[in-house]
Amino acid sequence: MILELDLLLRGGAIGLLMLAAVVFARSPASLPSRFGLALTLCTVVGTLAGLPHAPIAFDPLLDLSSSAAIPLFWLFARAWFDDAFRPKPIDVALAAAFLACTLYVSLQGRGLATPIRGLDIAVYLGGMAFAIHAQWLAWRNRQSDLVEARRQARTIFVVSIGLMILWLLGSEIVGRATGELAVSEMTAAAGLFMGTFVITALLFGLHHPEVFLSTDAAPVVGEVQAAAAPEPLDVGLGERLAAIMTRDRAYRDPDLTIGMIAARVEMPEYRVRRHINGGLGYRNVSDYLNEHRIAEVRSALADPAQADVPILTIAMDAGFGSLVMFNRVFKDRLGETPSAFRRRHLKG
Repeated sequence: MILELDLLLRGGAIGLLMLAAVVFARSPASLPSRFGLALTLCTVVGTLAGLPHAPIAFDPLLDLSSSAAIPLFWLFARAWFDDAFRPKPIDVALAAAFLACTLYVSLQGRGLATPIRGLDIAVYLGGMAFAIHAQWLAWRNRQSDLVEARRQARTIFVVSIGLMILWLLGSEIVGRATGELAVSEMTAAAGLFMGTFVITALLFGLHHPEVFLSTDAAPVVGEVQAAAAPEPLDVGLGERLAAIMTRDRAYRDPDLTIGMIAARVEMPEYRVRRHINGGLGYRNVSDYLNEHRIAEVRSALADPAQADVPILTIAMDAGFGSLVMFNRVFKDRLGETPSAFRRRHLKG
């Protein structure tokens, strides 16, 4: 009975995962859609590995493909909820190290490698760390997300996917500790099915061109991305926003939030979100504020009268919370460092 239920749950999960893979494949070409496609396919391979009569000779490779879903989930969540995210060498190194340890655990479990005590526990803990960190990143910036469909999806994503991964890791740990591998695998299959059902339903309910930013449609450095407004622009709201940004320089407050902006223009927060996103083309509040901050910094750096003012002072006065953030935003938007920008304009 346990075996039949396990097969039924795994088969249903595979079907749902293939539907999710189709959604990602048909979405605009972007970093999150590519990570999502790789994630679903690796999860399908891992689900097939749990079926009876799977080729034993390929077990280590199947385990590796299954385990790859964990760092892929971590990268997918970061790419989906942060439009500026690009994998860094440290991200690739962490994922590679996790997969290398996973492969070694698989080999030592089959007597093909020298046992390293505690390595399997370290792998489980590492997988949980990936999952928890991805959940925290997805939840952290939810208030500044201006893409309404994506912002609403964050809570469902955090709860469903996080619980699914923790459920899978936990069921395997309990199974290895108690020796009840059949029950553990059936429990894991149940968690996988429930998680894939929720995320597939979530994906089908989203507006994919809006949620997944196309790589081809990425904004030009220093320019606002064009976006079709879902409704006519509120001219009065636009004038109020322009006033507090250009006249009052509200962007100089590094802790400015969308709620504070709405309070200053005396408009409901949802209308301010729609205006900045649908009307002005910004996908999060930071991009909107940084556009004004960078404009002030550019003017100051090109001003001979401020040639002796430290770049840090200019950045802090413009509202940047840290020098690291300022340097990253400046270079991403203008393609050069602040010091190089200043030298070039002052020489001219």
